[in-house]
Amino acid sequence: MFIYLLRHAVAVDRRDEQQPNDDRPLTKDGIEKMKKAAQGMKRLLADPIDVVLTSPLVRARDTARIAAEALGCEDRITVCTELAPGTPFETLREALTNYQRADKLMLVGHSPDLNFAASGFLGSASSIVEMKKGSVCCIEIASLAGRMEGRMHWLLQPKQLRQLA
Repeated sequence: MFIYLLRHAVAVDRRDEQQPNDDRPLTKDGIEKMKKAAQGMKRLLADPIDVVLTSPLVRARDTARIAAEALGCEDRITVCTELAPGTPFETLREALTNYQRADKLMLVGHSPDLNFAASGFLGSASSIVEMKKGSVCCIEIASLAGRMEGRMHWLLQPKQLRQLA
């Protein structure tokens, strides 16, 4: 199974008192950059994504929609509450067992949770991966059961994805 972890694009600043943290949308610049980065993802991913799981927060859902539209899988987006901020990796991993038949799974979420998830899929209990807003990594795992010993194929920053477009 290939797992693609995508951190949400640039959103309205969390210090903006007009927007509660959970409702912060992407900025206009964040949307435009994510659209271009998604075109770079399209060039990387020859085969379609089976399922796009997204955090329920607005900024992640909007990022998932942009990526899914570019990848031609907008009908495969599912909100996954276990991708909300603060969810432990083991809880997320357990929820993903519902998708163990998928070959390609995209997870759209937040930092530091995606950093811990990427690290967990690689078999580390501590965070060894750092993802910027709008970055995506590809990790291959044999199974969601048992000891995690995944292999990272790549981690691309948003600027690199936009250059690929």
